[in-house]
Amino acid sequence: MLCFEVWRNGEKLTTAGVSETGVLSVILSWVGKEPNASSIAASSAEAIPGIRCQVGGIEGVNSIDWYDTDQLKIGDELRVRLISSDHSDPPIRSQTPPRGTRDWIGKRRLE
Repeated sequence: MLCFEVWRNGEKLTTAGVSETGVLSVILSWVGKEPNASSIAASSAEAIPGIRCQVGGIEGVNSIDWYDTDQLKIGDELRVRLISSDHSDPPIRSQTPPRGTRDWIGKRRLE
């Protein structure tokens, strides 16, 4: 199966993969809402405010997460390697959304 092997500063974080059809993603995002947010983030010695890295996907109807952190700092190096493997790491979270239930349908009608 196709897998994403994700590394941070030379340490392997996870190998993410879905066995059948699905979605794999590595998302690195930063949101700065305050004045001078980019300058503040760039000069931070600690975790960068507003940053997040997620490794996740969808298999069937399940939403899956292998890695999720907001503790990235200036100088961190992230690497994604595409590999072929028979196995992926177990996810840290797997959720089945409540689609099709009366509550779910009712909420969607209100939107």
